[in-house]
Amino acid sequence: MTLPSDNAITDVLDYVIGALYGLMRAIDMGFVDRPAGWHSMYRTNIAKYVGRVLRGDRINDRWVAGFYFNSAIQRIAACFDRIPKLLQAKGNGARARMGAANSGTYTKWGEVYEEINGYKHDPSGRAAGRSVTLEDAITAFGEVMAFLKASEVKLRSPKS
Repeated sequence: MTLPSDNAITDVLDYVIGALYGLMRAIDMGFVDRPAGWHSMYRTNIAKYVGRVLRGDRINDRWVAGFYFNSAIQRIAACFDRIPKLLQAKGNGARARMGAANSGTYTKWGEVYEEINGYKHDPSGRAAGRSVTLEDAITAFGEVMAFLKASEVKLRSPKS
């Protein structure tokens, strides 16, 4: 893929590579899907992790894997809103702009976007569990890449 040296495109690509890195690290660290609430000891462990972070000590691998997973899906979700804007898609809201810009598949990408809205807007975030799985996130990442590839010519065109 060859895209122009444009600050907005560069920033989106930075998010994309960050999402890829986050997914890969989550897998490397042993990420486990969490469809239900936290383990009963989670809150107690969080307090311990604060001290470990401050001392530069190792933190629980499963927590770190979740951290990387959350980073990855936040970046994937941001691209759901930002790439259609790069393509100057019209519509009220990210879903409408995505529908206007993307004739391909973006089902899982949309699910990741909704999951992140829960993180951002629901006071309890995803305490009850995640609805997006690692497999969903990987599929969503593939949808991002397919959309970028399908949009390559338009992204290379000068902005009007």
